[in-house]
Amino acid sequence: MSTEPGPAVDTHGNPVLDPTKNVLDLVDAAVKRLDDLRSMEAQHSREMAQMRAEYEDKLRLAETARIDAIRSVDQSAVQRAAEVQATQAGALATQVVATADAFRVSLAGALEPITKDIADLRKTQYEQAGQRTQVGESRLNVGTVLGGLSVLLVLVFGVIAVALR
Repeated sequence: MSTEPGPAVDTHGNPVLDPTKNVLDLVDAAVKRLDDLRSMEAQHSREMAQMRAEYEDKLRLAETARIDAIRSVDQSAVQRAAEVQATQAGALATQVVATADAFRVSLAGALEPITKDIADLRKTQYEQAGQRTQVGESRLNVGTVLGGLSVLLVLVFGVIAVALR
């Protein structure tokens, strides 16, 4: 017989664990559970970060599309404004030409009587100047004839006086 007792068993015949071993097993199980929880939390954090990244990418793409749509509308508005401005500029240019032509015709109509009056005044001046010149020339012709006649008479009387002597 041995003096050492055998392994301890419970009422069902299962070996009874030493309470120290039991405590160590419980501590190991708790540590394993904490490690599992940490591992699951890290995995959960990675999954959440990945989901956030995907969501941020989707938000970024949506925001880019929204901004592009706004820019497209703005560009369309600018282009439309430029077209309207070009149309208005063309209409204004046509209106300026039409106004200039109408003014030219109106001015010509208003100046026609003045131009005619000036032409009539010039004609009258030329006629009066011509009449003065003609009067001056006729006076000159009468003077020349009288002067020539005087010379002729002096010569005739001079010849008669010489012949009578």
